[in-house]
Amino acid sequence: MMDQGDIAALYYKCESQRSPYLMRGRDSSRITIPTILTDAGDNSASKYPTPYQSVGARGVNNLSSALLLSLLPPNAPFFRLVLNEEEKTKLEQLGPQVNTEIEKSLSKIEHAVAREIEVNNIRVATFEALRHLVVTGNALLYMPDEGAMRVIHMDRYIVKRDPMGNAQCIIMKETVAPAMLPESVRAYVESDLAEYEDTVDLFTKQQVLPDGRVEVKQEVRGRIIEETVQTYPASRSPFIALRMLRVDGEDYGRGYVEQYFGDLQSLEGLTRAIVEGAAASAKVLFLVNPNGTTRARTLAESPNGAIREGSAADISVLQTQKGLTSKWLLARCSRSKIGLLMRSCSLSPRFATLNGLPLRKSDLSPSRSSDSLGASTQS
Repeated sequence: MMDQGDIAALYYKCESQRSPYLMRGRDSSRITIPTILTDAGDNSASKYPTPYQSVGARGVNNLSSALLLSLLPPNAPFFRLVLNEEEKTKLEQLGPQVNTEIEKSLSKIEHAVAREIEVNNIRVATFEALRHLVVTGNALLYMPDEGAMRVIHMDRYIVKRDPMGNAQCIIMKETVAPAMLPESVRAYVESDLAEYEDTVDLFTKQQVLPDGRVEVKQEVRGRIIEETVQTYPASRSPFIALRMLRVDGEDYGRGYVEQYFGDLQSLEGLTRAIVEGAAASAKVLFLVNPNGTTRARTLAESPNGAIREGSAADISVLQTQKGLTSKWLLARCSRSKIGLLMRSCSLSPRFATLNGLPLRKSDLSPSRSSDSLGASTQS
């Protein structure tokens, strides 16, 4: 096997700086939508844990859908082309008809761009990117010269930014089959593969040059693919490194879920306690006194409504004796769900209800709700 090249070495060197953000993103993904950002080594055959509550997943999908409608409204352009004041003044001297024709031409361009977005399925990729931004806070958009836009997950790229937050270096890692590589390096890669290897790591790097342009090139097995070396103006960069919440001085952003991680984690624990407690309470066992006159076999084989000889004192039912505790957990979890939904969706408390009854603003306070619930369980 050949030694790794400069691009691969830089990628693995920067992985340690990305590790804390990757860990937080995976924690947020597990409690909302586990498939957003999977663990290292997972594949299509991996089995992902299912959260006990769906508030996190519904919040992520609803917020992403609202952002998508704001960015790319259906059947309408998301931008408008207008002339600046200087050009408007010049056109007014030529007559109102010229100004009208130009407005029509600009409108045609707006609708042409909107149709291009629908044809290339940019809306689907944008929704995926928004979900990654809400959960992990980071996403990389890759728009090649040919083909549809792609969304690169956080665990497949690294980024280095300047103090102003502009991306100066982006490296994307892909695992591809040797047959997908250009012919100029395919034979070289196939001869370097071990018997147990059927894929190779392809690294794509975008670097900002001193003159402001960006250079894009690819590397595989330590060799630069010469036909992939291209230079673009800064406005035509094929990579866009997105962040949800920017923190000054950091290369990666923070997710929206991270701000409510404590509430979601508490709700997950309460919901799990209710599910497991309900399963334990639903189990019914009849105990028969071995020294009594009633026989266990007679009780087990008797149909409903049958008449048998025996004593009721010989039979008892095994119970958890947690009826009041289960009611308290259920009420507390229900109020926690509504409070979390109201805070995340900015709903007014006067529109919320609990079991058909109006939910007061004081019910959202942990101390007030716990006191009232404790009093109800004691009574």
